[in-house]
Amino acid sequence: MRHCLTVLSLLIATFAASTACAGSSRPLVAVIDSGVARTAELEHSLVAEYDLGSDAPRPLFRPAYDHGTMVATILLREAQHQVDIVSLRIDDPAGCPPGSFPPCQDSPYRIAEAIRKAGDLGVTAINLSLHLSDHPAIVDAAREVARKGVLFVLAAGNQGFDHPGNLAVAKATYPNSVIVGAVDASGRPWSGTNRPDEEPRGYIYSWQPGVDVPTVGADGLPTVGTGTSLAAPVETARLLTAAGLKRAAARPSPAPASDGAREAEPHRQSRVTG
Repeated sequence: MRHCLTVLSLLIATFAASTACAGSSRPLVAVIDSGVARTAELEHSLVAEYDLGSDAPRPLFRPAYDHGTMVATILLREAQHQVDIVSLRIDDPAGCPPGSFPPCQDSPYRIAEAIRKAGDLGVTAINLSLHLSDHPAIVDAAREVARKGVLFVLAAGNQGFDHPGNLAVAKATYPNSVIVGAVDASGRPWSGTNRPDEEPRGYIYSWQPGVDVPTVGADGLPTVGTGTSLAAPVETARLLTAAGLKRAAARPSPAPASDGAREAEPHRQSRVTG
């Protein structure tokens, strides 16, 4: 744990320095997801969208699912609106199999293309609030882009396992990546979060709020959601905003208050979003 916190502090310092050298007060973050709606709150920060999930043209900023908009809104709010966002839409037009959460994309090559596109756009960070396969095309693309200094923030997954998802990509991009698990408002692990190994090796794991998180859907209406997908953009913002960089360098993200996982009281409108 101490080793991970030390590496995380160095990672934060590196990104603080790179942002200062670039002279940009608004980092550019790629949200690789189901597409992002240009809501009233997002319209001034959502700079572009690229649809890499479909061969047939689809209208920009008109996603079929709420997921990407929910993620982007949390990122923007946590960054105090001091971030620009580019949406890389990768959801399959055929939708998701029963029991799966959007965004769903069976082709590893489309996801790899999105990762490389983010690198070509010169983003500071990539927020990946989705489950990635261990396919070499994805892992190789992530490794290549991380070598450019791009930060990867990855959702841990919602299966309740004692090890996190997205490990292949996290290890390929280490130390330029963070896996994020979800805690409730009291700081206790959400029962659905995939937890870190007892002694994480070759990856960094952080905890952020991910239960009943207020956000906005693609229709622009308020909603709340639960899952590591919604904890990941909190970590992305924490790492990239100037205030967050200072706080994190002084005090890395704390571990949960207790190892005894329990689910929070369900919000009437809350939904697990992946």
